Amino acid sequence: MPWLHPIFQTLALLLSVFVLLLGWTRFATVYLGRAGQFQWKRHVTLGTLVLLTWLGGFFAGLGVAWLKWQAVFFTGPHHRLALVMLPLILFGLISGLIMDRNRKKRRWLPLVHGLNNALLVPAGCIQLASGLLVLRDYVLP
Repeated sequence: MPWLHPIFQTLALLLSVFVLLLGWTRFATVYLGRAGQFQWKRHVTLGTLVLLTWLGGFFAGLGVAWLKWQAVFFTGPHHRLALVMLPLILFGLISGLIMDRNRKKRRWLPLVHGLNNALLVPAGCIQLASGLLVLRDYVLP
């Protein structure tokens, strides 16, 4: 059971890189004048999957910690960064939903949405590294 959390979070991290590249295509076409076709539906579908997986992983991580150690928020940098990521994940989901449900020409919301979600990718990489330390220190001994 403790392995489901890191497996799903790692898969979501890998998929997030692809979603980020899809978003970069939109940024490059709109703001940099480059040629390209933004795959809106694919970006929305996969981006939602990533963010929901990360959101679910936050709560699954709490659940795994509680079931295994009867404690939460003791994993240092791993849980602290998760708490920082939580509002970013929620903003990414909400802003993406707003743009998908009410499609119109926007300038600032896509930029803020993209920057927000672009920050989540390196945060996810740090989470992977700190999560491996949690596995080393608490699960494997």
